[in-house]
Amino acid sequence: MTAKTVSKTDSKFNVKLIAITAMCAALITVTTAFIKIPSPLGYSHAGDSMIYLAASILPGPFGIIASSIGGALADLISGYPHWAIPTAIIKALNAVPFVLCRMAMKKRGKDEKIISLSSLLMLIPTTIVTIGGYFIANGLMYDFGAAIAELPTCWLQPGVGALIFIVVGIGLDKINFKKKLSL
Repeated sequence: MTAKTVSKTDSKFNVKLIAITAMCAALITVTTAFIKIPSPLGYSHAGDSMIYLAASILPGPFGIIASSIGGALADLISGYPHWAIPTAIIKALNAVPFVLCRMAMKKRGKDEKIISLSSLLMLIPTTIVTIGGYFIANGLMYDFGAAIAELPTCWLQPGVGALIFIVVGIGLDKINFKKKLSL
């Protein structure tokens, strides 16, 4: 039996990938916990936009891991520890459409941009995941009557996240961020 050796290049790539994944998780945590955007019905946060971004630039499971950890940590440090587990699940699922899109685009050799028609279309299923996930969690944790009452405003959070993602993604695309990151 032979042992698999890890080359210096592979080792540097793994360290770089882990470091960028951790930075994305931290960025998601900070933008969720501390960047509050006022709205007529309360506030939204910028965290979802960073989930979409992380899942658009990180390979496969790394975007999902960063999203899950970042969202859950934000709940823990914001005083909502009871939401950490549902958030970890929902935010991991939020990343899945973008990860699948990135994998499909990579197969076609068209993965150089963050914002594309395909990534914009992924905002639809991720919004459904957010609204459906928090509806179910709210209903199970509290009451489905209250969860139904919140439905008319549930689109605000992913909507704000989508707008920020588009603006930041366009800016990063202008400087060829994905090519420079080379993950």
